[in-house]
Amino acid sequence: MAIAIDTSVLIAAERGFVTLADLLEKEAGPFYVPALAAAEYLAGTHLAGSETTRERARRFYEAEIKPLVDVFDEADAAALALLNATLRRKGQTMKLYDAAIAAGALARDDSLLALDNDFDRVTGLKLIRP
Repeated sequence: MAIAIDTSVLIAAERGFVTLADLLEKEAGPFYVPALAAAEYLAGTHLAGSETTRERARRFYEAEIKPLVDVFDEADAAALALLNATLRRKGQTMKLYDAAIAAGALARDDSLLALDNDFDRVTGLKLIRP
């Protein structure tokens, strides 16, 4: 079993609130960054307020995140569809990036390292809080 790393952890690490290396040492990996977590992080880099902030975030992505990015495949897509339908039946919604990240971890029976409380409502998701 592997551990997926959520965007919330990546952002906290990039901003210096946590150290990614320290977090990874505390848990028994292997670790990966879901492709949709990478996409969410990259979207944030495009929206950053200054060129300095954008450049710092891009450097962090290239050095720390990119080597860990894993694919979003058909099993992830099927799990995302099921999760979305399950939540909608309960009258709930979830941001697409978060739902895709959670669904991928569920599809692979992996844990998710996250700071985001939105994941608490995903039944069966094994959450790790730093």
